[in-house]
Amino acid sequence: MKKGLLRDLLRKAVRADQEGLRVHEAVMRLLRRIGRADSLLDVGCAEGGKAPLYADALSIPPGGVTGVEGNKAHCLQASSKFKAECVDFEREKLPFADESFEVVVCNQVLEHLKNIFLPLAEMDRVVKTGGWLVIGIPNLAALHNRVLMLAGRQPLCNNITGPHIRCFTHSAFSDFLRTNHNFEIAAVESATLYPLPYPLVDLLGRNLHGLAASTFYLLKKKKHAPEGCGWNLSNIGDTLLD
Repeated sequence: MKKGLLRDLLRKAVRADQEGLRVHEAVMRLLRRIGRADSLLDVGCAEGGKAPLYADALSIPPGGVTGVEGNKAHCLQASSKFKAECVDFEREKLPFADESFEVVVCNQVLEHLKNIFLPLAEMDRVVKTGGWLVIGIPNLAALHNRVLMLAGRQPLCNNITGPHIRCFTHSAFSDFLRTNHNFEIAAVESATLYPLPYPLVDLLGRNLHGLAASTFYLLKKKKHAPEGCGWNLSNIGDTLLD
């Protein structure tokens, strides 16, 4: 009883119920850096709730919004709001021509995939030269995960019974992004610094990227060279990708 009460008090102190909003606001801060755009692809668009908000921030009309989603039921819901295609990200290429979109957003998706290499290479392919790619991931090296692992506990971003099957730290993922010379990192955002109480959980979460619960990357495409995409590592011999 006491343990449950303490947990509830801690969740209230850090405003854990606001984590989804913090994640969304971090993506929006990156999109506002772009300004206006003509087309948007939301990779992992779920039921389609976020893509229209992204489009509004970029002054993109409804006809310029497209989504792809792996869950057929979610894709059907999204298709009532904008153009949406059901795609198996780990096995199928995106059904679009090269350089089809000015902005591609992939938020809180990669941690659910074994094969991140094909979808990342496909995102590279469909972004226009001079366009933008926004990626958001949970951070394994977040302060609260470090404390948990120091105590021999499971990190929350990779709970044994949860849906996440890949882990990323801000430092390692940044290094990985830089292996693709078609893009450059233009800006980084972060959100939520557990277990600090509100408002520090928000204020420091936005500034201490390496310790925050989630990190977000704005990448600008410098050149179109799909054959030279440094993220295309699908043939590394990892049997888990078969």
